[in-house]
Amino acid sequence: MKKLINSIISYIKLAIGGIATVIVSLLCAIDPKNELKYRKWLSKFLIKMIANDIIIEGEFDKSANLLIGNHTHNLDIALMETVIPEKLIWVAKKELGETPIIKYMLTKTDMILVDRSNKRSVITMLKEVKKRVDKNLKVIIFPEGTRNKENPKQMKEWKSGPKALAEKLNLKVQPFVIVNLPFAFKKHPFRVEKQKIKVIFLDSFYPTDKDWYEKTKQKIQNILDREYNQESKGENK
Repeated sequence: MKKLINSIISYIKLAIGGIATVIVSLLCAIDPKNELKYRKWLSKFLIKMIANDIIIEGEFDKSANLLIGNHTHNLDIALMETVIPEKLIWVAKKELGETPIIKYMLTKTDMILVDRSNKRSVITMLKEVKKRVDKNLKVIIFPEGTRNKENPKQMKEWKSGPKALAEKLNLKVQPFVIVNLPFAFKKHPFRVEKQKIKVIFLDSFYPTDKDWYEKTKQKIQNILDREYNQESKGENK
């Protein structure tokens, strides 16, 4: 009975979150000068629905140009917008820019939309990222390319685009790890159970090591293994 009630409440929260997202998207279109304020408010509003605590390990490097990390859920974006006060530029698939209403939040806020079906998309991405970096903006990209619905504890293969991006533009890279966010969403029945969510910032660096991309992926995976193994041990006590 408790799960059923929680499910009903969760669907109501989901609807409220959707309405808030539509309103903020329209505000970004109407008043683009204040888009950052609207985005940050929406992000915090959404994250409050799923997190009873946010733990941050490491420090965000304000001098980093490119942030890369694991992609566990659509709300990863809201989480990073919440923990980083600066304006963030997201690299997303072109299809998102074709979504009614939501397109305003993307096209009016300097976001970079990439057409994955176009082989020249990497070149376009390079040009667009350089424009943002020249403005001293921070770019975030998920190397997996899409969120991991099957098993957020285990990363998918990384796409080659972010590697080329960092190396050709000589960007200062800061990896990050998101832990526990997708587990706020339960099934059978669907419900939201607030979690203790963690964001771990790794040391930033310039991509001079030829194996940096593979090593970074492995570091993030090692942290995921460690975090979820600790969690399992805690549950078994």
